[in-house]
Amino acid sequence: MIDEAQRLRVLDKYALIDSEQEPEFDAITRLAARLCNVPHALITFIDSERQWFKSRYGVETIEAPREISMCAQLLGEDGLIEIPDASGDPRFAENPMVTDAPHVRFYCTIILKVEGGHRLGSLCVFDSNAGPMSDYQRAGMEDLAELAVALIERRVARRAAETREAMLGSLLEALPGGVVACDAEGELTLFNSRARKWHQSDPMQIPQEQWAEHFDLYEADGETLFRSEGVPLVRALAGEHVRDLEMCIKASGLAPRDVLCSGQPFFDSQGNLLGAVAAMFDITARKAHAREIAQVRLYLQAVVDASTEVAIMALDNEGLITLFNPGAERLLGYSWADAVGHMNLIDLHAPDELAAFVAEVELETGRALTPLEAITARPLRGQIESRDWHFLCADASRRVLRLVLSAIRDHTNGVIGFLGIAIDRSQLLAMEQALHSSEARFRAAFDSAPQGMALVSLTGKFIEVNQSLCEMWGCTREQVLATDFQTLTHPDDLHNDLHHVHRLIKGEISSYQLAKRYFASNGDVVWARLSVSLTRDSRGRPMNFVAQIEDITAERQLDRMKSEFVAVVSHELRTPITSIKGALGLINSGALGAMPAGFQEMMSVAERNADRLGLLVNDLLDWEKLAADKVAFDLQPHDLRGLLEEAVISNSGYAGSFDVRVVLDGDESVCVTVDALRFGQVMANLLSNAIKFSPAGEQVTVTYGQGAECAVVTVADNGSGIPAAFQSNVFQLFAQAESGNTRRQGGTGLGLAITKQLVEYMHGQIDFESVEGVGTTFRVNLPLQNKI
Repeated sequence: MIDEAQRLRVLDKYALIDSEQEPEFDAITRLAARLCNVPHALITFIDSERQWFKSRYGVETIEAPREISMCAQLLGEDGLIEIPDASGDPRFAENPMVTDAPHVRFYCTIILKVEGGHRLGSLCVFDSNAGPMSDYQRAGMEDLAELAVALIERRVARRAAETREAMLGSLLEALPGGVVACDAEGELTLFNSRARKWHQSDPMQIPQEQWAEHFDLYEADGETLFRSEGVPLVRALAGEHVRDLEMCIKASGLAPRDVLCSGQPFFDSQGNLLGAVAAMFDITARKAHAREIAQVRLYLQAVVDASTEVAIMALDNEGLITLFNPGAERLLGYSWADAVGHMNLIDLHAPDELAAFVAEVELETGRALTPLEAITARPLRGQIESRDWHFLCADASRRVLRLVLSAIRDHTNGVIGFLGIAIDRSQLLAMEQALHSSEARFRAAFDSAPQGMALVSLTGKFIEVNQSLCEMWGCTREQVLATDFQTLTHPDDLHNDLHHVHRLIKGEISSYQLAKRYFASNGDVVWARLSVSLTRDSRGRPMNFVAQIEDITAERQLDRMKSEFVAVVSHELRTPITSIKGALGLINSGALGAMPAGFQEMMSVAERNADRLGLLVNDLLDWEKLAADKVAFDLQPHDLRGLLEEAVISNSGYAGSFDVRVVLDGDESVCVTVDALRFGQVMANLLSNAIKFSPAGEQVTVTYGQGAECAVVTVADNGSGIPAAFQSNVFQLFAQAESGNTRRQGGTGLGLAITKQLVEYMHGQIDFESVEGVGTTFRVNLPLQNKI
């Protein structure tokens, strides 16, 4: 009886159903049809619902329902099954395959049984004409069935081999080390990716004697190149089993890499040498770690030895002293030789004091304890035992020391001893007094500071404030301590302040400063310059904020008055300057008649200065609008190349006056969200700067492209570059690398400051790179469409 569930599992394992067509199986069905002189032949496999045709000859369909499958009905039978006339066979007389097309009469099948006797399908031939087979045909069908089964098994074996090969390849690539191999003739056949990375090389047909030099193989000292016969893979090929040989790889362009290498030969089943393989594992970090540990040990030993004011003692689990530093020798009077390996910590305690302490701990624990058990009870629980003791000194005197005792644990968290650190109590008292004095000085400075001072919790609640801050806000100390900074902050400034607070807590910045508005108790807005730092505990955990709050309301009012003054003056100057420029233009063009001799140059100078003054006024007005947030931005999707082409054309005349070419490089389709007018102003500022600082005959290159999150536009020139000392001032108001009588180029010093503001208002960023004597490249990042 067939175990159908097991048969289906095997069928699934063989992965035959719905597999691709294979010519070997097609050849079998073709031969079967010709052998039996019939028009139809199939190799089929039967699952729970259908009979699927792996190979078909003279049959169009690719499958049939299992319930009408003649092969499925015969699945449990063995050997060749021949039905001369299916219409007369009671098993199939009513089968749709017999009563309807293809009107099967003659039918012959052999069930295909794979390893383990599992019946997966059949090889069958059929015809609409009845008739028996010859012995020759029967034998041929049996041979073809055996061939089909062999192909199935070979197919499974091939898939298993491919799986093993893929698994081995994946394993080699996944190994944390490098693996190399060669064949029996010494030709390199395998370098996994890590070996290629370490050696900066791929396997090549290189003689063995050149391996050491070509692959940068050195002995463990990192200085001695391997002799060819000493290379681990060569030794393995010679039959040697190499184990954990330390060596150094010094590939060009990479830091030296220390590795442990093992290698051995490999043979076929008859013992013939096939080649050798070597595996390398990086121990660079381990060796560096070992060196660090050695250095730390030396450092710690130096610290222990140098701690002459502190007694440091190490104990084993029985309390026996194993370390006794010079500080302990000085404070207690015993020598290292007297204490280490001879004295117990208990021997250094006054008996009466120790007995009282043991009784106290026994009362807490409810059980009898030895003196050592009492002293180490807290350290064994992972706590620190810290208290003052009267230690017995070598001269029979007693000295009060603050002993801090903790457990020493190994990598499994097991206790392997104890560490005791003791300081003279008199020194501690002096330190405590100094701390009290320091706190008093801080309190005095805090309370008397002319600017507002506050300690603020991590949640924003005020912990302490000084009188200056209370007066600034018109509140009592109690009123301020009852609220938090979020409540007193103007809502328009709160988001920016909280953003800096979060960065400060995360450790991204050490402090921050910003101007913000607070509400006073009477509802007035107080402008303040806020400086905030964060205090952390000994473990680096945030504790609270220290804030200095300086009232800058008057300063802001003065700035506003200056801005209004600049705006008024600029507006008042624009009309007369325009008139002067127009009049000078008419005079210089000759529209008013010829000028007297000697006037031409003077009038040209006047016109140029009027133009420059006009630019200054326009820049001042632009800056005033930006500062007052009066500039409207119409952010819309635009084709970036179209905007850049327009900018290049608009500035080509200006470039021609300097004998400079402007080139646009890029053909990518990029859509950005910008204000087209303001973007044109940005490009005009960047191009005019690049043009006027480029030598005659040079070119300014504009490039663009699309990054992961934004579009990038660059404007590059080959000019003299921006002096390194000036680069931090490039985007500041009225900033110019040259000033006074040394300036060779015109400009107001506002263009780049305005450009930066425009770019940022369009949600972009601008920066630059400049090398003196080489040139400058400005880079503008713009938001892509739908990225705002």
